[in-house]
Amino acid sequence: MPFLKISILGNTIQAYLISMAILIAAVLFSVVANRFLKKHIHNWTKKTKTDLDDLIVERVFSPLVYFILIFGLAMAKSHLKLAESISSWLDKVLFVLGLILFFVILSRFIQGLIELVASGYIKRIRQKSPVNLEDHIRNADRVKKQVREISKMVLGLLAILTVLSNLGVDLKAIWASLGIGGIALVVAVQEPLRNLVGRIYIFSTGIFDEGHFIVFNNWAGTVKRIATFRTYLELFSDMTTVSIPNSDFVKGVVKTYYGRTKFMYKWDLDVPYDITPQRIQELVVRLRELITNKSEVNQDMCWIYLERLDRYSKVVRVWFQVNLPGWAESLFYGNKVLHDIQLVFESMHIPFAFPTQTLLLNRDNPPEGAENQDPVPAVLPESDEDSADPTSPCRPRHLEGG
Repeated sequence: MPFLKISILGNTIQAYLISMAILIAAVLFSVVANRFLKKHIHNWTKKTKTDLDDLIVERVFSPLVYFILIFGLAMAKSHLKLAESISSWLDKVLFVLGLILFFVILSRFIQGLIELVASGYIKRIRQKSPVNLEDHIRNADRVKKQVREISKMVLGLLAILTVLSNLGVDLKAIWASLGIGGIALVVAVQEPLRNLVGRIYIFSTGIFDEGHFIVFNNWAGTVKRIATFRTYLELFSDMTTVSIPNSDFVKGVVKTYYGRTKFMYKWDLDVPYDITPQRIQELVVRLRELITNKSEVNQDMCWIYLERLDRYSKVVRVWFQVNLPGWAESLFYGNKVLHDIQLVFESMHIPFAFPTQTLLLNRDNPPEGAENQDPVPAVLPESDEDSADPTSPCRPRHLEGG
């Protein structure tokens, strides 16, 4: 047909139609291939015992159909006569798209492989039914997240460098040509790069993770998010959020409460001096029975004894270790034990001691009508100056003054 030989922008209508047909065929073939994978291959892999074939089909073969589109675009372009600059630009675009698709497929496969390994490990642990099953699951989830984050960052960096190098970009020449502006740019990106490395350091070392309660410098709170450049910490004191550069954690000291299951409790109980030694020993026995009868108490780390004779009281020390699920439970556990200790004191009719002094206050010039009133007794706490006087303990002191 003569009209097929008509030239438009250096190409005949026939060339345009062939290129369009190739592109349409590539689209149709990719759609058919995608449906075939989902309908037949996916159903076949579901019947197998292993999950690896499902992973390969879902994370590798399914995205491969997009390579058909890229190949179709390249074939369609080859049937057209284009300017050298436009043709070179399109070749680079298609090549970059292919590289990006390759790294996306590789990243998806690695992420899926990590999930597969972690789920298999958790499944085997569940079959063994260990006592600390939840701890194993939490650790597996933590390691899985760390490996995923590190792999994504490393693959992303490799993808950027590979694309730039294949585009012919000379990074050294770019930095050198920038001169003073390049130095300023290097200084500007230095801190973000440090924070990016700090994020890799956090995940690779596992010093903490999102949801962990940590103490860092003057901050104490829960890690809400580990972002690319900063970590966000919700403070325990006032529930505000602070952002800390990730690079600070590389050299800083981090105290984490994650995974802590052992807690120490230590109280000094003041008993009045008028309680006899026999009663003190009975109290110690009762308190020891109270503490050791609790299943969560470590019997080898429990000490209850008369610790010292203080200035105003006999001091009974209660010191023990318990195994609890976490830090939050430890806050309420102490309240419960102290309540039980008070009940023991109440049942034995033993009060708690507190420092007192008796002062008699007289006025030299009493108000009218108060001349014949008796001095007013006042009970005040013992001061440090009085405790330094050897004549003051265990004796009321009478002062007279205005």
